[in-house]
Amino acid sequence: MDHNTGPQVTMTPGDEHSGSSNSQEEHKNHIPPPQGYTYPSEIHIVAPPVQFRRFGNAAALGLITFGICTVQESMMQTGMSVGYGHGYGSMTAQSITVAGIAQLLAGLWQLANGDTFEGAAFTSFGASWIAKGLAQVPGTGVLAYQQTESPETVRRQQGIIALTWSIWVLILLAGNVKSHVANIVLFGTLNLQLDFSCAGTWLNHERLIKTGGWFGFFCGLSAMYNAAAILLNEENFWFNLPVGNWYTPVIKGEDDGLYAV
Repeated sequence: MDHNTGPQVTMTPGDEHSGSSNSQEEHKNHIPPPQGYTYPSEIHIVAPPVQFRRFGNAAALGLITFGICTVQESMMQTGMSVGYGHGYGSMTAQSITVAGIAQLLAGLWQLANGDTFEGAAFTSFGASWIAKGLAQVPGTGVLAYQQTESPETVRRQQGIIALTWSIWVLILLAGNVKSHVANIVLFGTLNLQLDFSCAGTWLNHERLIKTGGWFGFFCGLSAMYNAAAILLNEENFWFNLPVGNWYTPVIKGEDDGLYAV
C-alpha cells in the first residue's frame, strides 16, 4: 500500500452529523499527510501566551488596599485619632484581609501579567501586612513573646524589622526614578516613613515616630491618588488625572536612529 494514502472509510447515513470525532477521522483518512508526518492521536491544549491572557490591571487594587490601611495606621501612629500608640488592635482584621490578602493577590496577578516590579512590591507588602495582623492575634506567640521580653529588646527588634523594609523600599524607589512624579512621591514618602519609624523605635524617640507617621499618612494618600489615576480616565471620567510624566525614554531604532516614545 502507498504510504501517502490512508484506508478508505465507508460512511453510513447520518455519519456526517455524528460529531467532531468523526470529522477528525474523515480528515485523517481522506487527506493524506505530508511525507514523513503522521497525524497525532491526541490534541494537547496548552495555556495561551501572556499577551492573550485576560487579566485586568491589578495595580489599582494593590494601591488602594495599601493606601487605605496605611492612612489608618499612620493616623494612629501620629495620634491624630485615638491617641499616640493606641488603636492598632482594631486594624487586625483589615491588616490581614484588606492590606494583606487582597494586596498579595494583586501582586500575584501582576506577576501573571508580566509586571515583575509591581508584582514583587505588592506581594512583599501584602505578606508583610498579613504578618503584622497575625502578630496581634492571641495564640500566635508574638504577644506572649513581647510580654516576656524586656521592652528595650522588643523595641530594638522592631527597629531591625523597620530597617530591613526601609532598604527594600529604597530599592523600589531607585526603580521608580524614571517613572512619573506620583510614583516617586509614593515610594519617597514610604521610605521616609520607615526611616523615621526605624530611628524613633530604635532610640525610643516619640517625636521621630510621629514624624514617620506623618510621612506615612501622605504616603497612603499618594497611593490612593495613584489608584484613582488608574481607574479614572477619559472613558469614565471627564479627564485623566495628572501624574507628572517627566521622563521620555529614548529607544534605538533599527536604522540606528534614536526616537522617543
